[in-house]
Amino acid sequence: MRLTEPTMHADRLLVLLRQIVGTPHVLVAPHATAPYTRGYRFGSGPVRAVIRPRTLVEFWRVAELCVAADQILIVQAANTGLTGGSTPDGDSYDRPVILISTRRLRGMHLLGGGRQVICLPGTTLHKLETTLARYGREPHSVIGSSCIGASVLGGISNNSGGALVQRGPAYTEMALFGRVTAEGRLELVNHLGIRLDKDPVKALARLESGALRADEIDWPDARGHDDRYVAHVRDVEADTPARYNQDSARWFDASGCAGKLIVFAVRVDSFPAEKNSQVFYIGTNSPARLEALRRYLLTAHDELPIAAEYMHREAFRIAEAYGRDTVALIRYLGTNSIPGLFAAKAWLDNYLSGFNFLPPHITDRVMQKIGRLLPDQIPEKMRIFENVSSII
Repeated sequence: MRLTEPTMHADRLLVLLRQIVGTPHVLVAPHATAPYTRGYRFGSGPVRAVIRPRTLVEFWRVAELCVAADQILIVQAANTGLTGGSTPDGDSYDRPVILISTRRLRGMHLLGGGRQVICLPGTTLHKLETTLARYGREPHSVIGSSCIGASVLGGISNNSGGALVQRGPAYTEMALFGRVTAEGRLELVNHLGIRLDKDPVKALARLESGALRADEIDWPDARGHDDRYVAHVRDVEADTPARYNQDSARWFDASGCAGKLIVFAVRVDSFPAEKNSQVFYIGTNSPARLEALRRYLLTAHDELPIAAEYMHREAFRIAEAYGRDTVALIRYLGTNSIPGLFAAKAWLDNYLSGFNFLPPHITDRVMQKIGRLLPDQIPEKMRIFENVSSII
């Protein structure tokens, strides 16, 4: 029977959720839910409650209960606000919103000496990177969002990784996820390549424990990354761009699902760590010349660039003016410190939001003012690129 609002009063639903995860992990007060309902960069809105499960079994039971109660579910990992969708967007929903935070569901299981990794919902790219480094390997993405605590599952769900040329967007065909049937019931789908019990509770408990026998781990033909992207990006004569948001060619189960599935785990490839890589800065005022260079790099050599990123002059100047503090933190403290610092910043932002006399984004304003007192963080060669009217 579907437990709609007439049969399950709001208070009754919250009581049941508290029985599953414990009262401290069912947040309803605005000041308590604010760190979850407001994105680092954009996106915000009210929710009925924020739920913080500790285990995959709790996660399943919460999701199953909320689906039965016909609630809108937003599953949130790191809440970096990089892609949107991890927070409510206004208050125009037709049903109550329950936000499930997966930050406590951190864990990973290495397979084949680290050639592949099973990641749980709260696993961050930064943690995966540091773990794989001990095996001389690295994850799909080691730049950009990995520094501020972005999650592996968030990247898969949104096909993230726009700067990556060799590896392409975040992608896998191996996942364990929940979907709502036509009858309005939550079912668990196992495409992980791991032989698990048919019962969802038993399956999720065993997977989280990592107690997997070798004969239960299959090595299917399913892809753990988008190995077709190399050929795709080389097709410089195509009428369509190589990368754009919501490219259906890279949708597969959890990959590109954008929150339409409840993802409990993904299985992804790792890669041998890059050695002796070299960074090149290229500056030009001519889009035609840049296009010619792009075509040359993508077609003239067997090996493609690892990653490529562009920045026009206005964005460069904005980044120099308002990002100096972040660059200095990475340079002097290293990337290991960034996730913790961003978490502390989020806590402080939430605390200070209760003081109405303070301007919004006060921590950003203060850090940017401090940044202006720091030495220039931009390499001199890039300054030359900015100032010279015509370079190539």
